[in-house]
Amino acid sequence: MKCKIFFILTIASCYAEVEFSGRARNFSIELLHHTQLETDGHVVISPFGIWSLMTGISLGATGNSRSQLAKAFLLPKNQNTILNGYKNLTKTVLEPSTQGVKLASKNFVFIDKGFVIYPDFERALTSDFEATLIELDFKNPTSAAKIANTAIESSGATVSNVLRSDDFEKSRMIVTNVISFKGLWSSPFNESETNIEKFYDENKMEIGEVKMMYQRAMLPYSNIQSMRASIVELPYGNDQKYSMLIMLPYPKVSVSEVYQKLSVITLRDIFARLESDIKEFGLEEVDLKIPRFKISTNVVLNKPLNSMGVIDIFSPKLAKFEKVSKHELYISAIVHKADIEVTESGTVASAATSAYFSDRISTPNFEANRPFIYFVIEKSTTTIIFSGIYSKPNIF
Repeated sequence: MKCKIFFILTIASCYAEVEFSGRARNFSIELLHHTQLETDGHVVISPFGIWSLMTGISLGATGNSRSQLAKAFLLPKNQNTILNGYKNLTKTVLEPSTQGVKLASKNFVFIDKGFVIYPDFERALTSDFEATLIELDFKNPTSAAKIANTAIESSGATVSNVLRSDDFEKSRMIVTNVISFKGLWSSPFNESETNIEKFYDENKMEIGEVKMMYQRAMLPYSNIQSMRASIVELPYGNDQKYSMLIMLPYPKVSVSEVYQKLSVITLRDIFARLESDIKEFGLEEVDLKIPRFKISTNVVLNKPLNSMGVIDIFSPKLAKFEKVSKHELYISAIVHKADIEVTESGTVASAATSAYFSDRISTPNFEANRPFIYFVIEKSTTTIIFSGIYSKPNIF
């Protein structure tokens, strides 16, 4: 009989070419698509945090469990390639020299007292993935939860009480990733320009109100007809390492229609088009309006991962984690908690394509008063740190 050992929790907060990066990036696009189906389309997730965590877990999987994880997360077969690629990518993404940006990711492994994992797997998690391993008495779940939450909060996480006592009652090991981002806009908004305005759906039907921020600024902007969307890039800090990319569908075009284009139009294509547009038109002023917003997501990722072909790891009969422990294990749940906050000062969070560019005689206008897609990105690797969809307006 298999034990329900793994309860995997990823907590993320966002307040604002390494070859291996393509693996995390491509996984990110597909994951947001399947996750938004579980959250009514209004969502924030940290694909990089989830990918980092599951990459570590994949080192303990065997058989079909390993094959399914490798296919969904685009992992190479060789373990050393995984470890070296992970180190190089995280070094690039997580070590910002950008003034005005703080970014940190931390992995934890909480193990029940007396539960033994194989030395090689423990070494990979603690050394290669720099996880902190803490042994707790899961038979005293209240105490275990308190100690675990204290450790998580001490890492700088902006969320509290992320683990509950009953999480320990049904587990023997809990693996947690915490990732946080705080970025100040290179060109901040003036709070005096923020006003309450109407927000619409794609059919121009009013669905609520938002506090709409405004600025006229020199920003990378493109009108990409092949995506049926306008794109604007909002850099963070004092360089071009991190930015938020906002994709605003044309009127009467849904977010899902635009998002589906990302299966053939890559983020690199989009950034290349932004650069090409700057060369053709120059870096011009853009009249920009985006809502102040805060989104929190708490979603079980089992079903989205099932849709991506990850099935066996959740089955007591099929899961194979023979490199983790002598016990027969399976994953009971992968829970992801994330939040993002976008204000006047910045963001806080615990195939080639042809494009048509309109002749920009007047100042481009980018008014995000209908559902849009957003990405917080490390640009040199185009790694998606946070991604989401804004579709349910409220006053924040």
